[in-house]
Amino acid sequence: MRRRCAKWTSSAAVIILCGFVSGGAVRAAPVDSLGMTNDEDGVKVVLGPTKGLVFQSESSRLAFHGYAWLRAKADTVVGDETDLEGSVPVARLFLDGDFLDSKLDLFAQTEFAGSSPELLDLFVQWNFEKPFVLRVGQFRTPYSRAYITPLTNLELPTRGLVIDHFGLGRDTGAMVSGLVLSNRFHYDLAVVNGATINNQSGNRDAPSVIGRGEIRFGGGLPYDQAPSLRQTDVSGLVIGFGAAYSRRKVEDTSGSSSEGRTNTSVDVAASRGPLSFRAEGFWRAAHGSPRVANAFGAYGQFGIFVIPKTLELGGRVGWVSDGPDTQSYEAFLAGYLRSGPLVLGHHLKLILAFRYDTADPGGPSRRDRFSEILQAQIFF
Repeated sequence: MRRRCAKWTSSAAVIILCGFVSGGAVRAAPVDSLGMTNDEDGVKVVLGPTKGLVFQSESSRLAFHGYAWLRAKADTVVGDETDLEGSVPVARLFLDGDFLDSKLDLFAQTEFAGSSPELLDLFVQWNFEKPFVLRVGQFRTPYSRAYITPLTNLELPTRGLVIDHFGLGRDTGAMVSGLVLSNRFHYDLAVVNGATINNQSGNRDAPSVIGRGEIRFGGGLPYDQAPSLRQTDVSGLVIGFGAAYSRRKVEDTSGSSSEGRTNTSVDVAASRGPLSFRAEGFWRAAHGSPRVANAFGAYGQFGIFVIPKTLELGGRVGWVSDGPDTQSYEAFLAGYLRSGPLVLGHHLKLILAFRYDTADPGGPSRRDRFSEILQAQIFF
């Protein structure tokens, strides 16, 4: 099933591209220092290290991108030897298009780093007006600010202990979004089938309702954990809150039961000059199943550029209480490449991170763990 989805995505990209390009002639043109070409009589073609491969006409645009993580990791469990490994945990290709003068968007993304290709995202989006946007397909659910932030825009090598535990993941369904109250309030409301992604045999008779709203001050902030990479002086504050509800059938040794699950979250993101900060808190209540009735989690994360748009340092502290309590402490140093006036930012960066996780009493090792990660991101 995964291979069929990935193949379909690639075929769809070729069909869309062929139909797009047929509307205007594409001819070779000189390439400038940023890898850009122009054709005034037809489709403009752009190829550059921060732009990917872009085909653009008067009313449409289609961009192809790819990115990968190259990781070296040392893992030490207290009282045991250190394990060393090298890996490519992420290797993705995606296309992003807007058509009909940006009224219609298309997004598709496939992961190639696993044992077989996996379709992650595939959706279309109609941009009627700012207060009402409709998305249909498979996408990241809008519950946590950190989760809907793209992987390419993270400061650390992972989203961390808390998001891994409380994030609701991708799913298939429909979502409405919009900006209201003079662009100061943004909302997302999704109804998804609850079977996660690429799952033809999942529990589809128990849809989930997921929503998130955020109040924006000072113009708001982009979904980027290092927003000053985009602008020289970023000042803003965002306060968000999310909720989700689902009821599904649960099988255990005593038979089957119906589990009602309620999730709530609150988050804050702030940035001023070279300093950025974000924090999120989560509560999950589960009833009618063996799951712990109430689980909590929270984290705080900050970063500061010691050299503007070049060298950043920071850290994150996370805590999860889901039966036993566990904590995670992380520090990072991130280097972003610059070449004269060209700031590559997230497109070519190197991250050195240290992480300490306290023992999970219910886990397999039940011992503290130390990790050192050196990770390069290549994003075109």
